[in-house]
Amino acid sequence: MKNVIPCLFTSGNLCFGVLSMILSAQGNFFWAALCIFFAMLCDAMDGRSARALGVSGDFGKELDSLADCVSFGAASAFLVYNYTLHTLGWVAVIPVLIYAALGGIRLARFNINTSIVHGYFQGMPIPNGGCLFATYVLSGVQLPPALVAVLMVLVGYDLVSKIHHPDFKGQSADILHKSALAATLLIGAAIVFYDWHLVITLPFALYIVFGLINTAMNGMRV
Repeated sequence: MKNVIPCLFTSGNLCFGVLSMILSAQGNFFWAALCIFFAMLCDAMDGRSARALGVSGDFGKELDSLADCVSFGAASAFLVYNYTLHTLGWVAVIPVLIYAALGGIRLARFNINTSIVHGYFQGMPIPNGGCLFATYVLSGVQLPPALVAVLMVLVGYDLVSKIHHPDFKGQSADILHKSALAATLLIGAAIVFYDWHLVITLPFALYIVFGLINTAMNGMRV
């Protein structure tokens, strides 16, 4: 029975993703975006509860990836489509499909590389992308749709790239450059200068930026 608890959290993640899509379709963007965060909380709890209860296994890992693909891949892309991209017409479908597909590929690669990649994330973790788009919606800012489309594709590429993103467990052999952090903070300041409402996106946007800059400084291919 102990394995039911992690599965409940994972199912909660999946359900919040589906609920987010329903709310997006109804134009309730605030609660649709919050559902992405509720999904993230469930995602954070399923693995921790499984390890604490000693019931970690392949079934939970696969179910978790399925839920993540829905909540942080499909639901977040659908949210941004309804919030901004739909004004581009049928062209808007392209970045949405690209992001969702790359999200699925990223999760499949993650599952088969768990015994190989240690101390960092290879490519951006998909919950970060989902939360980035959710905070963009919560900010109330309306960026040019064409720019949002390009950014969605670029963020999608990061999912399947070889960029090293910190996992904050302190076990990475990568050098974390102070100059990379300084450059990242400057970019953050520029974002806030452009529109201070976007400050809510900074934890997720700058996580991406730091990974890219730090990886480049370490001389690794992205």
